[in-house]
Amino acid sequence: MDCRMKRKSLIHKTLVQFMICTAVIFALMTPAFYMLTKHFYAEDLIDVIRAVKRGQAIPQLDLERDIMVGVMIQFVLTFVLLSIALFITVRYITRRLWRPFDDTLRDAERFNLAQSDVPEFSPTDITEFSRLNETLGKLMRKNKETYTIQKEFTENASHELQTPLAVTRSKLDLLMQEELSQSQLELVEELYRLNTRMGRLNRNLLLLAKIENAQYGDRKRIALTPFIEKLLPSYNLLKGNCSVVMINETDVTINANPVLLESMVNNFVVNAIRHTESGEILIHVTKSALEISNPAEDKPLNPDEIFRRFHSADTQSGGTGLGLPIVKAICDFHGWQISYRHIAHRHHFTVIF
Repeated sequence: MDCRMKRKSLIHKTLVQFMICTAVIFALMTPAFYMLTKHFYAEDLIDVIRAVKRGQAIPQLDLERDIMVGVMIQFVLTFVLLSIALFITVRYITRRLWRPFDDTLRDAERFNLAQSDVPEFSPTDITEFSRLNETLGKLMRKNKETYTIQKEFTENASHELQTPLAVTRSKLDLLMQEELSQSQLELVEELYRLNTRMGRLNRNLLLLAKIENAQYGDRKRIALTPFIEKLLPSYNLLKGNCSVVMINETDVTINANPVLLESMVNNFVVNAIRHTESGEILIHVTKSALEISNPAEDKPLNPDEIFRRFHSADTQSGGTGLGLPIVKAICDFHGWQISYRHIAHRHHFTVIF
């Protein structure tokens, strides 16, 4: 941006434009004022002069009435002209003055923290808009730097944690092959479960970070019913005393990232299996939504809390407290709506495409 550009305030430029517009309109209406003055002021004098030249009696004049009428007409005409000037200034000229603000707003709305560079705002000679552009530019660059640092930290931390977790698991495997007492064996098994949970937690946190950083950009047209049917066999080893039943009302095709869609369905079903001792877990596909429900053996969940991270972490069942937050992040990424209801002793989670 050219720092030597002479800047003026918005109110200054608006007043200048209003004054110019008013002057132009009054200049164009000068003939009307001339005709008005001639009709109400000069006409009586002309009649007197004509009467004198012709030797006739001087006509009786009502100057007070003519002056009052002329002043009122001039006042109304001036008011109308000022109103027209104000209307033109507000409707058309101000729109041109605010164009830099609209350009800045459009560039800011298009800005994507994960995919876009910081926009170069259009230069403007209006002080307020120039300061706005400078402030927004600084804020966007700072957020971009913070986002990059956070992204790199998350990826590096997750990568670095994988190695010690894998080494710990291998050491525990070797330790379990030794002759151990019952108490030692239980202790090793507990450490093994904790290690497995930490590994799952690490993967889920990395997945959440990638979703929030918009690193899953590829989307495809996916037939939802066949896609879910391919996943059903993998749930047989997990379902225990409950059954997973799919209800398909219609064939629906959605635009989604296949990896994230699979993760969403898996988190839904695994979460339902983990909290269901027996009964049916229903996967219901409609024209515009996917609904998954399971028996509710406890009280209804809090819709304002269940999608928060670690809100429902259950160490006994092996949960990390990130299943539903991952589902929520995937829905937000695709622009889908997710809701929870408790109906007839069942938990219902609905995703509207």
